[in-house]
Amino acid sequence: MATDDQEWRLSLMRRLGERDRREVTPFKEIILQNNRLLDNVTQLKADNLKISVENEQLRAAFATGGKGNGKDSNAAQIAIAAVEKKLLAQQEELTDLHKRKGENSQMIVDLNLKVEKQQLIIKEKESCLAEQKTANNILKAEVQMLKSSLEELKKLNNTLLDEHTALQLAFSALEDKLRGVQEENRCLLERLMRYKSKDADKLNEENESFLRKRSDKLKRDLEDAVREPNSTLPRLTRNSSSHSQHGLGDSDSYDNDNDRYSSDTGGVDHCLEAGCGTELDMFSSPNSRLRDVLCHSTTTKAENPSTIFMKFDAHENESHAVRWSPIERVLATGGADRKVKLWDVGKASPEPRAVLSGSSAGINSVDFDSTGSYIIGTSNDYGARVWTVGDNRLRVSGKSEK
Repeated sequence: MATDDQEWRLSLMRRLGERDRREVTPFKEIILQNNRLLDNVTQLKADNLKISVENEQLRAAFATGGKGNGKDSNAAQIAIAAVEKKLLAQQEELTDLHKRKGENSQMIVDLNLKVEKQQLIIKEKESCLAEQKTANNILKAEVQMLKSSLEELKKLNNTLLDEHTALQLAFSALEDKLRGVQEENRCLLERLMRYKSKDADKLNEENESFLRKRSDKLKRDLEDAVREPNSTLPRLTRNSSSHSQHGLGDSDSYDNDNDRYSSDTGGVDHCLEAGCGTELDMFSSPNSRLRDVLCHSTTTKAENPSTIFMKFDAHENESHAVRWSPIERVLATGGADRKVKLWDVGKASPEPRAVLSGSSAGINSVDFDSTGSYIIGTSNDYGARVWTVGDNRLRVSGKSEK
């Protein structure tokens, strides 16, 4: 701080010296001329006094020696005339010098006024300089505070960078863990799909075996009935009563398996509604189980589909649910993109009919009501939502506790 003050003082002294030289140099010649004029005035005054003395001496000599020689008198008069002429010239020069002295004095007064004005300006500049110095000190203090704040911010930035690095490492570890869990989940899903495929194949084999056995048994019963028309009804009645007490052999397992079979083929009741009952009018037995058995014998064996009728991409990610509309050829699908979509499949290619949104998680099941006017969808966020098919608006939304 002391060094800064010393430099400031030296700079101020240097600037003041430059200002003095800049303001004195234009008037230096005037001051020198004024000094020379003063010297000339003094010299002329001395010469004037000397000439006056000589003039007086000549006058006195002339007065005393006027009666003498005429030649000397003429010479004295010529000398007096020359001296008077010289005195007149000196007086004119002195008058001119006085005039120039007055002009120089006026210039000096003007310069003094300018000097006073410059001094006032210097005082104002000094006061402004003092204010600037105070402001400079304040700014220096602020700069010091900002430097300290900058240091603190640098330290904080380094801390944040370290935390960011740690979080990145933790995030990388979590990503690795997530990839491992996803891989494990994929393996588990593959195993689950294999198990489900095996269960489906086993169930299909059981259904086919049961259908073959049942068909063979029904054929034998019908052949026996054809051979013995008179004893058919009593035997069937006896069989039905025995079945009602002990079961139709495999009929108990058939009842259990029939529920599964009815979900795929429409069941035996569908056969009755299709017209099989017209062939059973001859039977008056109230045993519905026997009627179902005989009706089933007239139906053709259901076959698994072997070709793809239609294929299309329903969702951006996985498709988790699908359901037919009960009243029209409209298909509802739900997927991992949190949307329920309605598709019109009545034409050669499926056309999107509506996109029902509002779920905050992937859809896992969809279903229509019996009239086809409402559709419900459940999602992985423990929520269920109901939309109207007519205007595709969300009507009900709710969540259950986890």
